[in-house]
Amino acid sequence: MNQILLRVLAVVLSGVSPEPLEAKVVPFDKLPAECMAVYDADIRMLRQATSTKVISVDLDGDKINELLIFNGENGSGGEGWTVMQKHNGKYRRVGEVFGILYKSGQGLIVKSPCGWDEAQWCYYELVNCKLVLKLDIDIQYSKPVRQEPCRINIEVK
Repeated sequence: MNQILLRVLAVVLSGVSPEPLEAKVVPFDKLPAECMAVYDADIRMLRQATSTKVISVDLDGDKINELLIFNGENGSGGEGWTVMQKHNGKYRRVGEVFGILYKSGQGLIVKSPCGWDEAQWCYYELVNCKLVLKLDIDIQYSKPVRQEPCRINIEVK
């Protein structure tokens, strides 16, 4: 756990992902039906959306990429993402997150900024077909906007 904590803290304190996540815009009609369905239907109709962002990344080390699909929800704290894992030729939902995404090792780091002086950082791993929260890090900053951490609270799950 110490190596994971150090790796996550390096991302938290630098704001830089050692493994950038590349989102591609994919038309809905090119996605499997179960993946297309995660985009909120009301938001899709309101925006007249014909595509969504998709990130393809291996989160569990099995050499088969999971799909992180933008679900249509967004705000000042980031975006909503649904994590889909391929099983028996079909994708199934294994978790959801909201925030700004970073990748480190086999983990997914999610930053949720809150105002100018706070942020929550969560570290997840894919375990037994489920996205599991492993670390919850709350940071208070002394200088706007989210600069110079003055208090860091780490909770290991």
